[in-house]
Amino acid sequence: MAYFRWRRAIEFASLDHPIVGELFLRRRFSEPKLIPPSGWDEQYQQGVYDRLLRDDQKHHLRLLGSLIGDGRADLSVLEIGCGEGAFVEVLRGQKVRAYVGVDFSPVVIEKARARFSREIAEGWVRFEVGDGRAYSEPAWFDAIVFPECIEYLGDVEALLNHYEPMLTPGGVIGVTQWLGIRPLRLWRKLKRVRTVLNEAVVSASWGGAWVVTILAPEAKAN
Repeated sequence: MAYFRWRRAIEFASLDHPIVGELFLRRRFSEPKLIPPSGWDEQYQQGVYDRLLRDDQKHHLRLLGSLIGDGRADLSVLEIGCGEGAFVEVLRGQKVRAYVGVDFSPVVIEKARARFSREIAEGWVRFEVGDGRAYSEPAWFDAIVFPECIEYLGDVEALLNHYEPMLTPGGVIGVTQWLGIRPLRLWRKLKRVRTVLNEAVVSASWGGAWVVTILAPEAKAN
């Protein structure tokens, strides 16, 4: 417990003082490794991420849903890295017209389709197997979100450049990240390459915490 509290203190300090996190990152943490689809299938089959469906693991998703839906009706949402669809459960209480969830893993997409068969039948939910680094849709979306997955999708600026043409006018990008030393490096890069519209840190009673960030797409020259 003492170690966990020490880590959390370092992570909070890193929000305002990046050098603190960088000192620990260089010494103790490597960059995230890209996992092939087969690797994700194995982890989902083993139930590694079942905990993400628990109520006490969704605080950041509730905040994300609130921020992307602020002042909007008939929202359309594209989620990259959807897993079994925890975010859909959050969106049930909002005025969402259309939702598309995408994940590398065919195993988890089948789980999501079974879990939300009623919503799929109602016509407002769809799950697709796809590469989150290069997925495309002919539709436009009011929000494109990356909950706890953006660090696995390559260069963030190139990623945003790929997805932003799929946004409606006034649309936003939503990102959630675990409050950890390594994810904070990526969080700072996001803040350098895009305008932050809103952001907050949300924590759970068991000690977990996430950074939730809403970004405006890059302004295009006329």
